[in-house]
Amino acid sequence: MIKREQTFTTKFQRWLKYKWNGGSAYFEIKATTKNYLSFSDVKKHQKLNLRSKRIIYKFTDALRWGTIFDVMLCEGKGYVVINYKYPSKEFFVCPIDVFLEEENISDRKSLTESRAREICRLEVLG
Repeated sequence: MIKREQTFTTKFQRWLKYKWNGGSAYFEIKATTKNYLSFSDVKKHQKLNLRSKRIIYKFTDALRWGTIFDVMLCEGKGYVVINYKYPSKEFFVCPIDVFLEEENISDRKSLTESRAREICRLEVLG
């Protein structure tokens, strides 16, 4: 799964640079070959961080090319980005509050692609 997420993240970053108009935000990227994503695939600490309106991030000094700077303070919204049926060009941008509410009210243990079409924003790479 890590390789799928790495590959999709690279494509998503390009989309983000040219297409995103939602202001400052944090994203947790998920890529799956199935038509569902288990709610537990987004870990508890990730859910907590995505709900935070303010994030402080310390860049590691161990990067081979050095750091662009040491610390970053971001204010924004958190989203879970889901690429179902990887390597599909379609993906969903789901606000963390919507994702968590669905987790609480759903009879299922996962967010299906069909339900994501109803509650999340559909986007396309490219």
